[in-house]
Amino acid sequence: MKLTSGAAINSFALAISSGLNFAAIFVWTRLLDPQAFGVYALVGASALLLNSLLFEWLRLVGARTLYSSEQATQVDPERAGALFLLYIWACLIFAGAALTLYLLDVGIDGVDARWWPVIVAFTLTEMGLAIINTVSRVRLKTWQFFRSMVARSVLSLAIGLVLVVGMGMEAAGAILGIVIAQGLVAICSVILDPLWRTIKPWRAKREAIASVLRFGYPLIASCALTYAAGVADRFLIGTQLGATEVGLYAAPVDLLQKTLVFVMMAINLTAYPVLVRTYEDHGAAAASKVLQRNFLGQLGIGLPAAVGLAVLAPGIANLLLGGPFREAGTMLLPFIGVAALLRCLVTFHLMMAFQVSGRMKLMLVPPIVMLAVLVPGGIVAMRSFGLMGMAAIAIAAQLVTYAVSAVLAKRVLDIRIVTRDSMKILLAGAVMGAVLFPMRYADGPIATVLLIAMGAAAYGVMLLLLRVEPVIAVILDNPIMRKFARPRSGGSVG
Repeated sequence: MKLTSGAAINSFALAISSGLNFAAIFVWTRLLDPQAFGVYALVGASALLLNSLLFEWLRLVGARTLYSSEQATQVDPERAGALFLLYIWACLIFAGAALTLYLLDVGIDGVDARWWPVIVAFTLTEMGLAIINTVSRVRLKTWQFFRSMVARSVLSLAIGLVLVVGMGMEAAGAILGIVIAQGLVAICSVILDPLWRTIKPWRAKREAIASVLRFGYPLIASCALTYAAGVADRFLIGTQLGATEVGLYAAPVDLLQKTLVFVMMAINLTAYPVLVRTYEDHGAAAASKVLQRNFLGQLGIGLPAAVGLAVLAPGIANLLLGGPFREAGTMLLPFIGVAALLRCLVTFHLMMAFQVSGRMKLMLVPPIVMLAVLVPGGIVAMRSFGLMGMAAIAIAAQLVTYAVSAVLAKRVLDIRIVTRDSMKILLAGAVMGAVLFPMRYADGPIATVLLIAMGAAAYGVMLLLLRVEPVIAVILDNPIMRKFARPRSGGSVG
């Protein structure tokens, strides 16, 4: 992959953004106590849940339908106008409903009504910037995407630090840092890109609006349910145990969100436009091959991260989390790592089969299954085992969801999960775990960093020895190493 390629630029953008977001968790768990961090987590989760209910379907529709090879901008102007008109309507309806709840002093579980203005601002700026970034990716404007992602992360942390440290605003300061950064980046992106002056929502045709709604209405419930499944544990903990316990649980979860989940999402963001174009131009068989490569990349990155978290949890918690969060983080990280990996493989691999093939109603199934197991199981488990009970139920729910989703995905596209390459990746992960296991109790910062490097080296060596296809592809992009490697395709064993 050349350094100037679109995939490389997208990867750099997401790597830098992920690193800065990761740094934010490192900072906030040291500047905020567990109760304040719990409020920060609940307000953010509330905003993103509302975003998924009201707006995320519009972003997904845009990612799937805005591309047009016939237009110089690579964006269909009629669909774009209809999409943004619906976005404006949704903004107005949401703002009106939130104002009503604010005046009636009605909050969300664990979140007071006084937070409604912040939640509205968070939701609208989050989705506005997400749609802008989606359009940039559809048009393959990778440097626009790079600037937007990096600027958002830099400004969020910088403004948040000023508000928390300089003005003593605690949870509100950390949240407002994100809101202000998102708003500034979105406004600048619209002003600087001439495309936005060509999109006229007020001229949207009824047929185009109807087309967007027909494609998108199954996604409304799917997006809401998918995100609800991702944050239901926080709200259940807030209801049963309180905001302080939410903070203790959310800190390691957010650590995973800003690292493992973000990296796996980066693979999907880079591959998804290729997947859509391949399906449209060459059909389902070709798209299945793209999806298979995507799966191997996700498994190849996600598995060692989950293994490392499970084995080195004491050291990682001590290195990355603030003092009040370390004990809970040590206990929770192994469970949360496995659950996060399974969730990513469902969202970024199996559900992509439903989306690219237009089987949108099937996207309702994974989150429904997840919630059906998590909600009753989590309530019962927390009564006896507290946060550990919730973490264990989260793994069980993700396992059931993965199994059901895999069965359905195989009926839609010819995807294969058990192959020689995937088995090699599992073997490499097992060897990595065995190498690290004797040193699992080391918790010093230097020792932890060295063990992480040792685990990564052991895993990398095993992938090279086993000649796993994704690693071979990376090696062959390096002219120096090209003559030392010969790719060998992995066949199916199941």
